[in-house]
Amino acid sequence: MPVAPFNHGTRVLRLGDEPRPIAVSDVSTLGALVTAPDADNTAFPLDEPVHLYTHETEKIALLGTTGTALDVINAVKAQGIEASIVMVRVAEGADAEATRANMVGTAASQTGAHAFAYALGHVGVEPDLLIAPGYAATRIADAKNPVADAVEQIAKKLQAIAIFDTGGPTREDSLAYRADFSDRFAYLVDPMVRVAAEGAPVVKPAAPYAAGLFIKRDKEKGGPYWSPSNQDCGGILGIARPVSFYEGEVDHEANLLNEAGIATFIPARLVQGAGGTFAANGRILWGNRTTSTDPLWQFVNVVRTRALIEKTISRSFRWANDQNLSPQLVIAIMRSLQQFLDELKAVGAILGGDVYWDRDVNTNAALRSGKLRIEFDAEEAPPLEDLTFGSRRNEVYFDLLADEINRRISVSFERVGEAA
Repeated sequence: MPVAPFNHGTRVLRLGDEPRPIAVSDVSTLGALVTAPDADNTAFPLDEPVHLYTHETEKIALLGTTGTALDVINAVKAQGIEASIVMVRVAEGADAEATRANMVGTAASQTGAHAFAYALGHVGVEPDLLIAPGYAATRIADAKNPVADAVEQIAKKLQAIAIFDTGGPTREDSLAYRADFSDRFAYLVDPMVRVAAEGAPVVKPAAPYAAGLFIKRDKEKGGPYWSPSNQDCGGILGIARPVSFYEGEVDHEANLLNEAGIATFIPARLVQGAGGTFAANGRILWGNRTTSTDPLWQFVNVVRTRALIEKTISRSFRWANDQNLSPQLVIAIMRSLQQFLDELKAVGAILGGDVYWDRDVNTNAALRSGKLRIEFDAEEAPPLEDLTFGSRRNEVYFDLLADEINRRISVSFERVGEAA
């Protein structure tokens, strides 16, 4: 029996195992959970994701002038960039506790922080960085901050990085805040920062400024493959409390915080006052680490790169679904993924990556059921965090010195002999 209908003539069948290009979507959109009591309710409805760009001045004007929304926009633009932001506005309660409750929201009704979960389907953009400035800082009632906990839940779901201020007035308070976290999708910053407000310095959350530096580095490098650390932060006058830092030393507060998984701000130049007191002049973001207890996911750029790889793969192979399972299809899938990994290696995002077929997991029963499993490995490039130079003395250089002395003596005295 023929496998195709009768035809007297010429026709073309679409065959082949060509790879398909894989497009990486934007991975630097900021999700901000904010208050804006004077905002226009039509443009910025409560508990609903709204997408905007930082240059859309008319839309931004509808946020009003109170609350935390404008602080986010100002912090990001202070880094000399424009950005894509998904905002979720919540009602400002009668007190901070009530406002925090609004920010936590509920998963069932997708209010508060949970509204970010449906941003992609609602506004076509999914946040990759999450903040809730001010209200996610500090422990509450000797327990984990509930707003930070809610935002962290969404960060895990979206594979986004949640950036939180520890809010601690002391490093002991900050370390206590740090102890409430163990996931790879959280990045902590301490202390808060001082910014200008009507000519006078005021203390503001550092998270929006750190988020701006994430976005800035992404734009400069072409993706989330590099750490945001070691960048000068625009828009801040200093930090809320002094943090000690010494080049070439390990015993100082900045190193203590970094080792614990808390980023901080260090000065461009060490300044100490009378009695050796440190100036609160930190302006350079300093810290690569997430709060993960798994050392494989300790670096924030490694976490973001892996998240990009996994999300890109899950969204790029619909073309393969429902096609007949064949060697050509399998090869096309594998080549497409290998091409993507090769491109990541070429830009320095990963050290290498390979795609392979494992016959042991692709059993006859699985294949008969229309199931196919393709394996891949990849190793993300870590940041150079600890640069060490070995200092030694070498006596051999005296032999070189002696040889040079002998050479010059022989030449010099030879000339004296010729002159005589």
